[in-house]
Amino acid sequence: MGRKAKSGGRIAGRERRRESGSDSRVRSSEGREKQEATQRARLLARFEGIEPDGRIICQFGSHAETQFADGSRLLCMLSPKVHKLQGVCVGDLVWTERGATDAERIIQGRVPRRNELRRRRGEDDHTGHVIAANVDVMAITTALKEPPLRTGALDRYLVLASLLGIEPMIVLTKLDQSPSTDPGWQAIEPYRSLGVPIVATSATSGEGLDDLREALAGRISVFAGHSGVGKSSLCLALGLVGAPEAGEMSRSGGRVRGRHKTSIARLLDLPGGGRVVDTPGVRAIGLVDLCRTDAPIHFPDFAVFAEKCAYRDCLHLEEEDCAVRIAVASGELAASRYESYRRLMATLED
Repeated sequence: MGRKAKSGGRIAGRERRRESGSDSRVRSSEGREKQEATQRARLLARFEGIEPDGRIICQFGSHAETQFADGSRLLCMLSPKVHKLQGVCVGDLVWTERGATDAERIIQGRVPRRNELRRRRGEDDHTGHVIAANVDVMAITTALKEPPLRTGALDRYLVLASLLGIEPMIVLTKLDQSPSTDPGWQAIEPYRSLGVPIVATSATSGEGLDDLREALAGRISVFAGHSGVGKSSLCLALGLVGAPEAGEMSRSGGRVRGRHKTSIARLLDLPGGGRVVDTPGVRAIGLVDLCRTDAPIHFPDFAVFAEKCAYRDCLHLEEEDCAVRIAVASGELAASRYESYRRLMATLED
């Protein structure tokens, strides 16, 4: 009995030490976060009342191409504090100061962001990588035929725009390859009823480009869409300075998809006013701050039916007397939208 008691005591002791070590690590992490938050506040306080003098055009590790009020651009180094405490990305407003010479500028602070666009690097990436900030318009770019229209991707981008408070717009590309009989036109109809602006364009013929320029003028926009939908070709057709060359289509394995041509995000000037963020093709869309209970809010076409659901917290999945599912069955609500919702919900946590 004595040996068993001692053995039990040793095990209990190890468990207490393990728990104590875990608590210590949590406290240490919380302490570091609190300390860094204090340092960030001091960093911002230094520039209180001072207008930022630059905007990040492209970011390369510890350096960033920065555009200034007079239109000039310079590759600036991030100060160690900014690199550690804030970081920068395309679209950020920053404060810079003179470096070792008049020709050098060092980024000494970043203005707090209005929003952040994140790209997930894989299924295990739960925080995502920030690729652009302070965006006004999300130009959700898609082709109707080549590659085929993916309504699921459209819906996820619309949810992302709603989540971030960014105005959405659907930009159809390759209009010259999409005759009026193309089934993609019917698939796009539910988005018209949602009130989402839709601009049909052709980088080849130039059709719709003036309408798109007008919609983007004076604002910062991001072209969001899978590789191959024609984002780079559209940038070139719009006359965006520094736009990347268009990539070729891949048809391997019987699937039509684009080859990645844009490798990093870059802020491009739109002739006549406005800026556009050209981003890498996004396969894993960064809905990193969304939970299941909030997801229905970002499907506004569900709202009028959801009011009639039997349960106020109905998730519109398996609940009885769900008015949303009844509307789908009756054809009042687009089945494609609901299927996108179900697929999204399967990826989210409570």
